[in-house]
Amino acid sequence: MTNIIYLDNSMTTRPSDKAVCRMLPFLTNMWGSPSAPHQMGQELFPAIEESLKAIYALLGAKETDCFAFTSSGAEAVNHAIISTFLDVSRKTGKNQFITSHADEAPVIMSIGRVEQLGGVGKMVQPDKRGLITAEAIAEAITPRTALVSLAWANGLTGVIHPVSEIAKLCADRGIRLHLDATHVLGKIFYELDDIGAHFISFNGDHLHAPKGTGGLYIKAGVNCSPFIVGGLEQGGLRAGTLNMPALAALGCAASEALETRDLICTEVARLRDKLETGIVAEFPDAVVFFHDQERLPHCTAIGFKGIANEALLYALNRKNIFASIGGGGFQQIGLILTASGVPEALAQTAISFSLSRLTTEDEIDRAIAIIGETARRMRKNWPCSP
Repeated sequence: MTNIIYLDNSMTTRPSDKAVCRMLPFLTNMWGSPSAPHQMGQELFPAIEESLKAIYALLGAKETDCFAFTSSGAEAVNHAIISTFLDVSRKTGKNQFITSHADEAPVIMSIGRVEQLGGVGKMVQPDKRGLITAEAIAEAITPRTALVSLAWANGLTGVIHPVSEIAKLCADRGIRLHLDATHVLGKIFYELDDIGAHFISFNGDHLHAPKGTGGLYIKAGVNCSPFIVGGLEQGGLRAGTLNMPALAALGCAASEALETRDLICTEVARLRDKLETGIVAEFPDAVVFFHDQERLPHCTAIGFKGIANEALLYALNRKNIFASIGGGGFQQIGLILTASGVPEALAQTAISFSLSRLTTEDEIDRAIAIIGETARRMRKNWPCSP
């Protein structure tokens, strides 16, 4: 498609050309299994080591930490939660699992599965700033809490949660912490030692890697039963022949994400701010949510008073501007905002726009003009809208 303006990078990103090219040798010539004891398997080891080194560098992990390459971020989330149930709950009786109303489907549904097995789920509310605070987590914790599982940042609103404070709380209480870092890797600077999470999951196709890639970081010394059993691949963490084309592509994408992190934090953040300012100038009734909070540099949630977000999203889609109101693995953005205390009538007008390092200034300029004109026209046609 030509002339599209893709502003839905929190849902998925375009695979980078380098990552796609990196896959090709493992689909044509080097197609063996690394589990095999002969040359066809052994010749893959340097590429495995190179890819894992790049992924560890992006995460900030130590050599002593473990990593499981997965088929998606959703699998990595399930792995962290189910392994905690197997390794902690069944052995100690600590069976409470905490997440939030702002989290995504894989976490919420995986905890729902744990509840079917005898666990207890607890969901906390974000505050009016959109934050999941350490105080809210502390109120939810009981002596039977086994795991706190949260998104590091919300991919629709852009709000970054105070995970260091939450991590300290969990460490003090002897509770495991899982963070979904899908939306923050390559987007913000952090020191992993300051975070202290036991598990960190991510989805590779948000890093310009191909779909079908993801990973689970496991802190050194943390026992983690396999989620997929059937062999001793990946040190027994995940059975199944290693998907070499996908791993090689993810490693390449991880290197690119690390190299372009400064760009995301400066130039892409500038374009995000320009988009917000431009939309408000074109449509003064627009509301930028959580703009005074610490946010991801590439993501914004904007309400268009008097216009149903589904209708506006459809109208923009017809003009080749692609954004999001949630769905898929996400909750609806209206539900997240309502949980944060935004009036429902306003929350249901919100659209999330997310940029990438491939987003251009020309695209932002065109998007501002089209979004503004479309919103004005729709508001004029529905003057009695809330």
